[in-house]
Amino acid sequence: MRAALLVAVFGLGLVALAQADDAGLDRAIGKALFERAWVPAPSSTRANDGLGPLFDARSCAACHPGGAGRGATVLEAQGHPEGLGLVLSLIRPDGAGDPTYGHRLETMTLPGVPAEGVIAVDVKAGRRIPRIEEPAYGPLDPATRISLRAAPDLRGRGRLEDVTDAAILASEDPDDADGDGIRGHARRLAMPEHGSSIGRFGWKASHATLESQASEAFALDLGLATPLRLEPWGDCTERQAACRNAPHGREAEGEPEIGEAIMQRIVAYLRGLDTPAATPDRRGAKLFASTGCAACHRPSLATGDGGSAALFTDILLHDMGEGLADPVGVPGAAAGEWRTAPLAGVSQALARGVGLLHDGRAADVAAAVFWHGGEASIARARFDALSPRERRALIDYVSSL
Repeated sequence: MRAALLVAVFGLGLVALAQADDAGLDRAIGKALFERAWVPAPSSTRANDGLGPLFDARSCAACHPGGAGRGATVLEAQGHPEGLGLVLSLIRPDGAGDPTYGHRLETMTLPGVPAEGVIAVDVKAGRRIPRIEEPAYGPLDPATRISLRAAPDLRGRGRLEDVTDAAILASEDPDDADGDGIRGHARRLAMPEHGSSIGRFGWKASHATLESQASEAFALDLGLATPLRLEPWGDCTERQAACRNAPHGREAEGEPEIGEAIMQRIVAYLRGLDTPAATPDRRGAKLFASTGCAACHRPSLATGDGGSAALFTDILLHDMGEGLADPVGVPGAAAGEWRTAPLAGVSQALARGVGLLHDGRAADVAAAVFWHGGEASIARARFDALSPRERRALIDYVSSL
């Protein structure tokens, strides 16, 4: 079945893949699907259609280039995102989407369906302040706020699934019982995913599994239904009649456009991605620990299989202060709270010039540290107090991860 799926969908030769084990073949199929450009329905290639009607990209790799790396966050001179990798989230205190636009401003469309608008960004005192140009369906609801999100690096992140709930919860200290100023807490999800109710993935730790995160991306970014999100119109709301009535790619009522077999192979590919290689120096590692950076960006976490996830995160939510805060919080995560972003892969992001932090505003590590407030204020003060030589060594260490 695996070989038949690969041939039917991609028309690829199987000489090399036929010699791979089942897991290797699943990952190879998943990689091809991750890079595949989806097409609108109806089409002659039914296994590949269903794109849209509203979407932000035509493939997963378009926003996660270089083998599922971080997406582009560069702005053009006019303040529009350059390339793909920055999206505009529509957020409300109750966690629901905007009544008209849904959870995401989709900027691409198929014929006959108006695009939702154009993302524009003003930069004031280093902050990126997004706005919507040419809104096709009128103004947002008064309760809806907007925030930029950068497509994250996905490499090695599958190991976060292997960190047990108990290991994550052991690091919690919501009342700062040890007096170090850090009050991290896990995000508990209302609906457990594959037995876990602890969020691990996403800027706000909104998903416990890769499958859940990928399903949201298919729905919001590509407009494709999956077994976990069966709506064939993706993020289109009831007020967007043309979108709801446009052709979709499912073969029968109640079936997803992205079937279970395809979804599991994409997840297998993501789970199999290696953590980006790094060769940090010992002196930098000591400074990383002594300044307090490692208190949240923990170099590694023990996994249930006896190994470790070396990603530089504790998977907890932390209040990062007003400078990084969203305009409003959501259930389970306050406006200023963010899951500790894994630092593995920072070196490649810097090499590609795509920017750091959730909206790509920081061009380098020093700029990212500047925006750390809230629970990170003590660590930032220690960083500022370092001698120029020590500060350079610490920046070089993080930049090498």
